[in-house]
Amino acid sequence: MSNQSGITADQELLDILNNSKQQNDSQYLIVVAKISQDSNLVKFSTQFTLLEQLKQNLGDEPLYIFIKNFQKDTKHYNFVSFVPDNSSIRSKMIYASTKNTLLREVGSNILDQQILATDFNDITDTIKETKINENALLTEHEKIELQINQQQRQMQLQSAGGHQLVSQNNGVSTQLKFEVDVEGGSLIEQLEGTNLISFKIDSINENVKIDSKKNISTPTDIVINTEHPTYTLYKNGNLIYFIYACPSGSKVKDRMLYASNRSGFLKYLREEQGLSIARVIEIGEPDELEISLISTLTQEDLDKEVHHDSTVKKFNRPKGPGRRKRI
Repeated sequence: MSNQSGITADQELLDILNNSKQQNDSQYLIVVAKISQDSNLVKFSTQFTLLEQLKQNLGDEPLYIFIKNFQKDTKHYNFVSFVPDNSSIRSKMIYASTKNTLLREVGSNILDQQILATDFNDITDTIKETKINENALLTEHEKIELQINQQQRQMQLQSAGGHQLVSQNNGVSTQLKFEVDVEGGSLIEQLEGTNLISFKIDSINENVKIDSKKNISTPTDIVINTEHPTYTLYKNGNLIYFIYACPSGSKVKDRMLYASNRSGFLKYLREEQGLSIARVIEIGEPDELEISLISTLTQEDLDKEVHHDSTVKKFNRPKGPGRRKRI
């Protein structure tokens, strides 16, 4: 399901991004990268210290642009996927399919906002909207994690006076207090007749329930909801995989709710339902799911999973707020 081009980042580009320094008290550092002519690498192209310099060098060719504003945040870049309307369809497709790989190789620790721009105004409007605040040195993922921990502490304080939804142990959810509705018999029995079961959290009725059930022929037939986070069980052969998806368009409240209950739900599946989970996979967008991760494993693979953390994380970073189009 992952639609990736196989193009990777050139080491020179990664070194420049990780070792950048402010030049002559300039406000900006702008690093421009583009895909090589042989479509093998994302290569460093040029760099500027002024937005006006960038404007003068923009044309109809797509680019990847990393912008650091030293006056607001000395550690993180805003990432711009610049794809002009007049670009060829082929180049649009190549840049779109390469973006996620590039972001993973660059690393979320040096990235903040991710912007999709079709012209220079899209870039400047978003940059100007960026505000300094007490969380300025946190990445978007770290901000979400902070909100999750804050919500967990709040739930813990409220649990004495009402129904406890989540139990915590040192800030980590260890139990699921939501009622789980698995109508139709045990999940082991249901997975004999169907091999794909998706769950969603009903916060109004305070339960986790089955959202959909399907019997699919191959892993490529897996369909995951893009409107909100989901927990999904997929049985391939004799192995059961747990997929936690959290699309970027999900509400912050839903992100926190699903993230804080993930471990508790897994514990329920293993201890209450008796399921043996071969691998836990965490993704952002549904199209980030790697088919190789849910293919039938050998006994040797299973033995390795026992001795190593079997959770595979494939998260795309959440998008920052703003009125411009987001990637």
